[in-house]
Amino acid sequence: MAKIFLILLTLLSFTSCKKELVSQVQPQTPYELWRSQNLHDYSIDQVRTCYCPDGGVVVRVTVRSDTIFSLTKVADGSLVTSPYYFTVDSLFGMIEYGNFDSLVVRYNSIYGYPEFLDLNPQWHPVDGGVLYETTNLKKE
Repeated sequence: MAKIFLILLTLLSFTSCKKELVSQVQPQTPYELWRSQNLHDYSIDQVRTCYCPDGGVVVRVTVRSDTIFSLTKVADGSLVTSPYYFTVDSLFGMIEYGNFDSLVVRYNSIYGYPEFLDLNPQWHPVDGGVLYETTNLKKE
């Protein structure tokens, strides 16, 4: 009788361990995947394609404590003063709260951030759309 009780107790302990491993929730959405990285200091390369100043130029966005610390052109290291480059959280904010007629997004499969974000405020804008391509994430 004691052997049967010991076997049952052992089986129950294995079952409870297995449930704990299975119950760990993996991130489901790109935003949840991004938030699970817990990154607050990082750099990304961002290209803003539009009919605008610095359109098509690769800019390194350095983020400290979730705030843009510096913007520099990758080609020559010169400072960029344009306010139209964004942190990853700000890109997610535009996706969630922006008022766009057309929105196309492709997310990074490892970190979850928006790699390709094509925003158009109108279906047929003459000069109003912008494409953000964000790459080369580096943890700082």
